[in-house]
Amino acid sequence: MPDFVFRPRQQSRGSASREIGDAILVVGGMAASVQVKAREAPSGNDRRERSWLDTRVAEASRQATGTIRRVKSAETVLINQRGKEVSINGPEKTWLPVVVLDHAGVDDYTPQTDAVVLLRRDWEFLFEQLKSTYAVLEYLLRVSRTEPVALGLEPMRYYEMAAADAAMPPSPLDPRLASINLTDFGSTPMLPQAPAGHGDQKHHLLTRAILEDIATVPLKADGVTYADLLEVLACVDSMPVGYRAQLGRVVLEWFEKLAKLPPNGGITWFFRGMIWQERPYLLIGAANRYSSILVDALSNFVALRHQQHLDVLPERANIMTVGVVLTPRQDGEGWDTTVAAGSGEHVLVDEDRTILEGLWGRLGEHLVGPGNNL
Repeated sequence: MPDFVFRPRQQSRGSASREIGDAILVVGGMAASVQVKAREAPSGNDRRERSWLDTRVAEASRQATGTIRRVKSAETVLINQRGKEVSINGPEKTWLPVVVLDHAGVDDYTPQTDAVVLLRRDWEFLFEQLKSTYAVLEYLLRVSRTEPVALGLEPMRYYEMAAADAAMPPSPLDPRLASINLTDFGSTPMLPQAPAGHGDQKHHLLTRAILEDIATVPLKADGVTYADLLEVLACVDSMPVGYRAQLGRVVLEWFEKLAKLPPNGGITWFFRGMIWQERPYLLIGAANRYSSILVDALSNFVALRHQQHLDVLPERANIMTVGVVLTPRQDGEGWDTTVAAGSGEHVLVDEDRTILEGLWGRLGEHLVGPGNNL
């Protein structure tokens, strides 16, 4: 997503100015300062190439660390690849220095630095494998806590970690969630061994299409900023890549059922609720048609589910709940996307909560199952 990639910019400091990073990635609470170094004319001499790598890795690591230090000192306004200006609250992010080398590499060279160092081809491998900025940054933060590997061996490290994840039994469900009717997708490793969407690109790409729809939606609600929209995008992109094709199939099945409803009837929707430890709570749904009633209902539904989960998991007050509903376009070309989100302590008055729970039930009653009418 171009929304998560920010361009370098000049920052004045006294009489001097410094460029902030070759690129900065920000998605949710994670961020990386990326420095790129390219070898334009390799010498073919092993000793010289090792010397070049030593020098450029050290230089890039200092630059990345310096960028992080400056951005963490205060809010910084940056422009992303979609051309949107966003104020980044650097102190609230978990930062990682990353060095990308456009170089053929040399045998048995292990960078000596605290930054994560990758060859360009390995950087591209991670994005091709995971197809998610959130997933790539999550992986890089994970490997930053392990011993470095020789340059060029990142795919081997990835597959070793993916195999270990696949062999690990699923984590036990938080007992507080035992009464909640969650997804029936089953457990999936966070690192897929096959490229994300392999063999089922059609359904896997639905999540990417939803992200694009959200990124380009006109901001109509009072007080909603593009920075708020960026947080919503990060929440949707936090969906583990192993679930995405399955979700795409479920949504298209919903559309088939909704298409059989009478055209002049009420509004019917289906929802799938997904929650993971320390990740946003996602409610992905489909309805037979768009209306202002649907917009209001989605907002209330998200507020209700967010508050209900806080009753069970009060520590999630700062983790966002996001609801997305897809409705078929009247021209038959694709769908419209409606979004609602909430975070913090949503306090519903008892009367409103009673009415909403009469419509959509308490946790586990209607979260997964037949469509609900509005």
